Amino acid sequence: MTRLALFAVALIAFSCGSNDSENSTPSNVLEDISFSVDTILVNPGEEIINLAWGLRLSDLSPDKRTLYLLDDKDKSVSVVDLEGLKLLRKLFFEIEGPNGIGQYLYAVQLLPDEQFLFSGFQNTGIYSFQGEKLENIKVSAADVEGMNEADESSIWNGLRISSDKKYLFSTPGNFFEGTRDLVRVDFETKKGKAIDIPAMDIASEFRIVLRSDEMMSVYVEEISLQELNGKLIIQNTAGSDAYLYDYTADSLRLLTFDHKLVLKKKEGTVRNEVTSQKEFEDEMGKLSSQISFEKFIWDDVSKRYYRFAKIFQPKVDDKTPRKADVFLFAYDKEFKLIGETQLKDLTSVPAYPFFKDGKLWSYVNVDDELGFAVFTFDF
Repeated sequence: MTRLALFAVALIAFSCGSNDSENSTPSNVLEDISFSVDTILVNPGEEIINLAWGLRLSDLSPDKRTLYLLDDKDKSVSVVDLEGLKLLRKLFFEIEGPNGIGQYLYAVQLLPDEQFLFSGFQNTGIYSFQGEKLENIKVSAADVEGMNEADESSIWNGLRISSDKKYLFSTPGNFFEGTRDLVRVDFETKKGKAIDIPAMDIASEFRIVLRSDEMMSVYVEEISLQELNGKLIIQNTAGSDAYLYDYTADSLRLLTFDHKLVLKKKEGTVRNEVTSQKEFEDEMGKLSSQISFEKFIWDDVSKRYYRFAKIFQPKVDDKTPRKADVFLFAYDKEFKLIGETQLKDLTSVPAYPFFKDGKLWSYVNVDDELGFAVFTFDF
C-alpha cells in the first residue's frame, strides 16, 4: 500500500490573540501570535500502522527524528522516520514466555542503547530492539523509605527511568483517596525514598468513583512525570502548579504561575462517591467545564517551554464532538510565564504535540493513515 508522504498542504493563517486588553501586556510574547498549518502523511509502504490507540503507546527519539509506536494487538513497534515521512521497519516482541512483554501495557519509554521500557499490568521490564528481555523491573515498597505495605500495589504508577538510567521514578498513591508522593529509586541498588509533593494532592480532591451493582468507574485528574532538559517535571491536569525536580542534586522546586487569562486551578467540590451513571456524568460535567492543563513542551529553537490548556464547552448531544476553548502559554528557560493567549480558531487541543525544528507537530488520523498537523507559528 503506497501513499504519498505529503498528503495535503493547508496554509491557513489564523489570528489568535485575546481581544481583552487587560489580558494582554507588552510582555506577553503570544499577544500577536498567528500560525499556519500543513497536514502531512507518513508512507507505510506495504505495511499497516495500527492507529487504534493513537500515539498513546509511543515515544520519540531525543532529536525528534524517529517515532516508535507500539501496536498493542500484535506487540510490534513501528519505527517511523519523521524526516523522510516513512515507515522504516517493525520490531517484534513476544507476549508470553521469558521474553514476553505481557498482554496489557500502559506506557512505552525509549531508552539509550536501542532499548525500551515496557510498563504493563502483568510485568514491567527493559527490552532490546531484538526482543530480548534484559531486566525485570520490580521493587518492593519495603525498600523505599516512606512507603509501606499498603503502597505495594501502586508503587509504579507513572513509572519512568531517567535519561542517564541511574534512577527510577513513580507517583504511588491510592487512586480512590489520599495523597500522592514522588518516589526516587536508585537503578542499581533498587533502594529509594518517597518525596512529599503536596501541590499534587489537588488531583485526589477531584476524584469521582461510581459504585453500583452493575458497574464501577473511576475518574481522577492525571498526575504526570516527564523529563525535559535533564530535569523531572511533576504536574497534574487540575492545576497549573508543577514541581521541577533536579534528581542529580536531589532538589525539588515548586513552580507557580500568575495566570491572568485563566484560573490557576479547578475550583469547587465534587461528590467523590456516586451510585449511578447520571450522577457520575453530572459530577464529571463540573470538572470538564473548568480549566484543565496539559504537559509542558520544549522548543529547542525558541528556547521556550509551552503548555496547552482547555475548557470544554457545554455538550450539544451524544453524537456531536464536544468543543473546547483552547489556550496556549509560553515560559522562558527558567519557567517564568512570558505569554498566554486563547487560540480561538482551535476547538480541541493538538494531540500528542511536540516541537521539531521550531514547528509544533500534532498527531492526526487521516483515513486510518498516520499523519501530522504541522503548525508554523509567527510571533
